[in-house]
Amino acid sequence: MGLFDLFKKKSPEELFFEAVKAGDAMETVKLGEELLRQRPNDLSILNPYIDALIRLGKKEDAVKLLLSFAEERIKEDYYDVAIPILKRILKIDPLNLKAIKLLANTYKKKELFYEAFNTLVESYRRFKESGIRADSIKELIEDFIKEQFHPLFYERYADLLMEEKDTENALVNYVLAANLYLKLGNYKSALRTLLKAEQIRKNESLDRQVVEALAHIDDPKLIKDLLPPLLQNYKNNEEFLKFVVSVFSEADRLPLLKQIVKELQAPKVKYTLLALINFELGEVEEAQEYLEKLKLVDRDLYEKIAATVKSKYQEVLEGIEFPEEVEELPEPEQVLEVLEQVLDLNDIVSEYVEKIGEEEKPSEIKQEIETLKTFEKDGRKALSTAEALLGLGKFDEAIEAAKAALNTENAFKATALIAEAMIGKGELTDALSFLLEAIKNSSLTPEEKARLKVLIGDIHKIKGELNKALMWYREAQKVLNDPEVQEKIEEIEGSEQAV
Repeated sequence: MGLFDLFKKKSPEELFFEAVKAGDAMETVKLGEELLRQRPNDLSILNPYIDALIRLGKKEDAVKLLLSFAEERIKEDYYDVAIPILKRILKIDPLNLKAIKLLANTYKKKELFYEAFNTLVESYRRFKESGIRADSIKELIEDFIKEQFHPLFYERYADLLMEEKDTENALVNYVLAANLYLKLGNYKSALRTLLKAEQIRKNESLDRQVVEALAHIDDPKLIKDLLPPLLQNYKNNEEFLKFVVSVFSEADRLPLLKQIVKELQAPKVKYTLLALINFELGEVEEAQEYLEKLKLVDRDLYEKIAATVKSKYQEVLEGIEFPEEVEELPEPEQVLEVLEQVLDLNDIVSEYVEKIGEEEKPSEIKQEIETLKTFEKDGRKALSTAEALLGLGKFDEAIEAAKAALNTENAFKATALIAEAMIGKGELTDALSFLLEAIKNSSLTPEEKARLKVLIGDIHKIKGELNKALMWYREAQKVLNDPEVQEKIEEIEGSEQAV
């Protein structure tokens, strides 16, 4: 170092870093302020300057400067620079609403949707913990999940609502999440979410979705744990039992279902399902054996299942006689064991939800969001919401949601759903008028119109107008040739009330 260097005047930058190194906050702020006027984008000056402001108790000035810096970087599309700055603001001032909004929106611009949502959720919790009203954050969360429309966000929002004991709204969001998970083919997450919903309230609609999820999950032990007590709960509901067989058949998993059902102790459920399963598998003689056993246990249920079998498998049954021998019915103690299984279902559900714990962040959430956004164009988004609301008995809300899909390619499903909601409300005359107008829609296919005619028949049947119901069923059957519709026809034809 030369003599001249010893007496050289130090630059403002050198003096600034000497003040920083010495821990002189006052001098750091004084020198840093001048340097930032000249170089406002220099992070090497900004960061120590902010630290000094905070040490001097000037947090508001620090936050204001950081916000201004972050906003400028966002305008320039330097999101990777803005994000750590905004996160730093929230460390200084965790309740800064402007920083929260900016950070969530910046994550969205980078298509980091999970991180954006997490920012809002964590901020909401901080507001609540601080005793501050969090309505503004809640609105941001609700707007976000409506815009991004991904089941994970609905599920986590429902978890948040459960923390607040808002079970009714949590239930709606769990069911919406489950519907979307099912549509994405994410059956494990769908099941997890459905089980959370069933801890709030149980109904047949949710149980049918549980069956759908179980039929597609590659976890035989879980299916064996959850399915048997669920089946026992519906021992007198032949439509539910037929639904179980049809879902497992579509999933190509009837052998697994047969294995599980064979281990059941409850005779009515066991014989009903084994008859239906074996007919579906083409094992007719074994199916008829179980049908005869059902006849000894419950004659009424036997008649109903036999009518279904006769209608659906008529050609297969020709020339085959029922066997005379039947095996012994189970002892009363075995039936009591089944009742105990039903009581244990809640424990199984709780254990499973707890075992899953916090849901995993989807690796392809961005792609799934893009997929789900197509649902808005073709009406599936509105229908998914409407289906969830219908399953919860929220008929008016379901109708309003389904109306948004009436002018899309899913108009048939929207029409049927609206009619079902009207029926659920008991507005049978309005439902009839709506359907009679709907079948004039030229955009519907002949099969879709026929399905609506079946609904018209169902309404007349509910009203006790059997002849009118029969007329509409026959009209629909000309197109459909559906065993279930034929069963409806034969039921009325065999009724003394039908003329």
